[in-house]
Amino acid sequence: MSSLFDVGKSAVQSYRQALAVTGQNIANINTEGYKRRTADLEEVAGSQGGITSLANQSGLGVRVADIRRAFDGFLLARTNTSNSNYQKVNVFLDNLQQLENTLLPTEGGLGEQIGRFFSALSDAASAPTDLASRAVAIEVGKSLVASFNGLAQQLDQFQKAAVEQANTGATELSLLAKELAGINAKILSSGQSGQTPNALLDLRDRTISEMSLLASLTVDYSDLGVAKVSIGSIGTGPILVDGSHYSTAGYSESFGRIQITIGSGANLRPTSQVDSGSLSGAIDAFSLIDEVKQELDNLAFLVSSEVNSQHSKGFDLDGRAGKPMFSTFGLTAEISPSASDDIRVQIDIVDPLALPSGTLVARFNKEKGLWTLEGDALPAPIVGKDVLRGPGFTVTVTGTPNNADYFELKRAVSAAANIQFLLSKPQEIAASSLLAVEASLKNTSEASLEANAVAQPK
Repeated sequence: MSSLFDVGKSAVQSYRQALAVTGQNIANINTEGYKRRTADLEEVAGSQGGITSLANQSGLGVRVADIRRAFDGFLLARTNTSNSNYQKVNVFLDNLQQLENTLLPTEGGLGEQIGRFFSALSDAASAPTDLASRAVAIEVGKSLVASFNGLAQQLDQFQKAAVEQANTGATELSLLAKELAGINAKILSSGQSGQTPNALLDLRDRTISEMSLLASLTVDYSDLGVAKVSIGSIGTGPILVDGSHYSTAGYSESFGRIQITIGSGANLRPTSQVDSGSLSGAIDAFSLIDEVKQELDNLAFLVSSEVNSQHSKGFDLDGRAGKPMFSTFGLTAEISPSASDDIRVQIDIVDPLALPSGTLVARFNKEKGLWTLEGDALPAPIVGKDVLRGPGFTVTVTGTPNNADYFELKRAVSAAANIQFLLSKPQEIAASSLLAVEASLKNTSEASLEANAVAQPK
């Protein structure tokens, strides 16, 4: 009777456990990251015989040995890879749409402004003594400069947004790596009990899936279920998580590119293994915007140099040779990383053509309370408390500097951001040179037409 009672009791307990597993599966059918559970049953062997007892060969029924998850590492890896590729394309597309909306030809856009400017120059060349057409040309030239400046500023903002996306993604990846390392430690601890830590394994997989949205990953699992994660889809990238140890992610910006860095503390090394995920999308968007900025700078420099070259060949209403219409020169300030955090430098360009070409260094003397600006391009050092006036520029410094804090002034590289229209008076336009260009183009066109007419059969 006792044996039958034990068998029945074991069967009821096993049934209840199996029913609980089924109920758990039903209750969590829509729970993100939950994997279906399966109850593993094993036989409860009968008692062994002894000297004074007989062996019980009938057995004692079955019991639940363990509860396992429906886990397929290959399918999970494929899912994470697909999600990572989607995030890359999605982030890149968002940035591309913003860029496209800015660059597409619109009313009042850069293309229309260039057309209006050359049309205004043509009107001034057709009537060299008409001050009204000259005044219109000057105003249209200023509008063209404003279009270049505004578009360059927008591209800078787009690029800063891409950098912020990379920074946010790297920070989130670091936090998830730290969380996964903690989960791995708990899995190691719970593995000593002999029971499968299903809830922890679900949390592990969900964390890895969230990480895969940010960057491409390669994941290896130990027998206990501890995850080892490395950056990249081919398994040769830097290790991000290994057991309870983890690395942090960051980014570096240089030569028009963003690279993700992996390491610990100050030892961060760049990696090129981030080929998918939102981080990859932000990196590609940054590079694309940088290419567009270079093309815009080339266009601004081309317009400036060609118009200036032709304008210098003519004479204005005062009989003087034509002055440059445009300037693409500017200055930019680079503050020392060790300087006080609240230092701000504002540069006002007074005369672009008088700007020095070399690098200038401004250093603060705490005892005197003065900044000293020096450089090979200056005839003598420039000293001031918070305002430094140099050839063609004025620098205003705010904040509370420390002794020996310094910043550098360099020629700005962005022609589109720094292009300026230099003429202010209608009589300064050398319309004769513009008229000569128009006449030359007209004669060339007429000669071409005559040659075509002669070549045509009668």
